[in-house]
Amino acid sequence: MNDDPLMGVPLWYQDIFPQGEFDGFYRKLGNHAVNYIERDPMQLVVTFDNLAEAGGRHYARDAWAAKFIADNGWSHLGVFAGGPTWFRDQRLIDYLSNLKAEGLFRQYPNVALAGTSMGAFGALAFAHLAPGSTVIAFSPQTTLDQSIAPWDRRFWKGMKQDWSLPYSDVTQHLDQVGKIYAVYDPYIEQDRLHIERIHHPNFVPLKAIGLGHKSAMVLRRMEQLKPVMSGAIKGTLTQSEFYQRNRDRKNTLVYRRNIEEYLTARGKEHRIGRFRRAFKQRRAAREA
Repeated sequence: MNDDPLMGVPLWYQDIFPQGEFDGFYRKLGNHAVNYIERDPMQLVVTFDNLAEAGGRHYARDAWAAKFIADNGWSHLGVFAGGPTWFRDQRLIDYLSNLKAEGLFRQYPNVALAGTSMGAFGALAFAHLAPGSTVIAFSPQTTLDQSIAPWDRRFWKGMKQDWSLPYSDVTQHLDQVGKIYAVYDPYIEQDRLHIERIHHPNFVPLKAIGLGHKSAMVLRRMEQLKPVMSGAIKGTLTQSEFYQRNRDRKNTLVYRRNIEEYLTARGKEHRIGRFRRAFKQRRAAREA
């Protein structure tokens, strides 16, 4: 029988409960919540829920990338979503703006914001609250306002949110951001079109051909998500390093399935047989 009193409680609570090692807080805001753990005084990482985590009802729920951030000893501000909200909520917007006014972001020399898909939108949308910050966005949307991006109709629940609220088009609020990394598969047309809307002097587009929309998930399976995230948070990641780390994608089944779907969609089914043979030969040589 396990008598660990912290068994089954989220990591953030273990850190900030009365006998926890760190200071911090948890704030519930309707359909969102925010938690903060004060660790490293030099580095704050802000993360946003993605669709896979949004609305999760289990009690031991942590913000996206919580363990990775804790393992690195960085301070963490995690933003939870109770569903596919795209963080379009005035209470949340006001709360994060108040954190800026209170000096939370300013006290850190280095601030990074990160997320994937919906969470990547959140990271881009709120990055201006921390001037000079770095953004790591995996397969981001820049908006789901149909008057701006009518070509992206993948997320109908997201489209129904209130896109008249502030920060609903991230491209209008990037001037104070220090650096932007964006991982995306250019073969996903909607993802590519969002990337093409981002114009920034320190924009680092990272093409992840064959990873599909779930680029962060595939990188994690390849055991490359942590080094990519770490390099981006520190601001040292380069395009060449990313492409080196992404080379092994050609040996993953997700890559094979995605490429086959791309070939089919483009009327090039005749190339699938040769592609499959090359994939099998490469896998066999790797395992030999």
